[in-house]
Amino acid sequence: MNDEEKLKELFEDKGPSNFDKVIKKAKFFSIIRGIITSILVFTVVSFVGLVFNATTLNKLGNDKKAELENYYRIAHPNSYIGSDQMDDGLLTGELDYVTYRFLGNKPIVDGNNKESYTYLPLINGLYGDISGLLYEASGDSEQSLYESKRYNKVGKNVMQFYHPNVKYTKYRDDLAMINKIEEDKIMEISLSFDKSYSISEVKRMIPQNITLNWYWVDTYTKSEVTELSSHIEKISNEEEIPVNKREKHISPNIILYEDDVYGIKSIDEAGKNKETPEKDFIDTISYGKTKKGKNQQLYETLFSKLSKDKVKITKDNIKILGVVVTGDKDSLKLLKNKTFIKASSLGAVGDKY
Repeated sequence: MNDEEKLKELFEDKGPSNFDKVIKKAKFFSIIRGIITSILVFTVVSFVGLVFNATTLNKLGNDKKAELENYYRIAHPNSYIGSDQMDDGLLTGELDYVTYRFLGNKPIVDGNNKESYTYLPLINGLYGDISGLLYEASGDSEQSLYESKRYNKVGKNVMQFYHPNVKYTKYRDDLAMINKIEEDKIMEISLSFDKSYSISEVKRMIPQNITLNWYWVDTYTKSEVTELSSHIEKISNEEEIPVNKREKHISPNIILYEDDVYGIKSIDEAGKNKETPEKDFIDTISYGKTKKGKNQQLYETLFSKLSKDKVKITKDNIKILGVVVTGDKDSLKLLKNKTFIKASSLGAVGDKY
């Protein structure tokens, strides 16, 4: 005899309606228990999921910040990461940070930037143009496209750099226009040299009343210099056309911009001069090549080039191709007609006070 039959026999004298009520009541409490159990399980799973999401995104956000700070130590001339905020959502987060640069000892805002991070590779929160430019450069020809001015998101001139081993048909000479700038302004300007120099030589070359903000380091192999020089590009490469009959043309020499170069910051995040600026540069590259991440391959490549495939990078391995300096109109005039300056490109301009 099963349980239901026993209950039925037990309640025979009480009529069939009472028995049905007991069964319904038992089923009702069973459903309630099931609902409560499901709610408890859902609550626990949700709590664990939220804790996992928060701790994982927090770690990813801090890793992203550390990765950016390391990268800025060798890249982005005279640009530093300032205040930042991490906004973690579900599955993905966003690091919002301000960059700034120094004109003399005065910091000016360089723009706002965002970087997303997630622990699910298929989720990407970045959309649109991430070049950092206010608008894409344009020109009537390839030559004019390379020579055209570019502006970042806050309207600052993006400085140009000219490799000394590349022969350009035209060099930018923004030092010539210093007289047109108001007396109460202070500015940054990139200087591309006629050849490579040591750090100590560069320090002697730049007048004392000009702030030396950044050194452009020679990180180029011979093949990369050849790439920067006028090179042949194939226009028609259809398979049916024989290789020797495909149309070709020579492209202009490539002018480099701020995002294309690597170097040494000679002042720290507070605007103070570093005693041994090359040490931070060397340490960042040496550490970066051992740490897995987005830029590990870059650090490995730079280490290989600068150490000449040896065990470490030394100060003697570092050669300087140019600098970024800041000063007012009168101090920067001292740079005019210096034979070691091959090209000059104006960057940010701000008020002295």
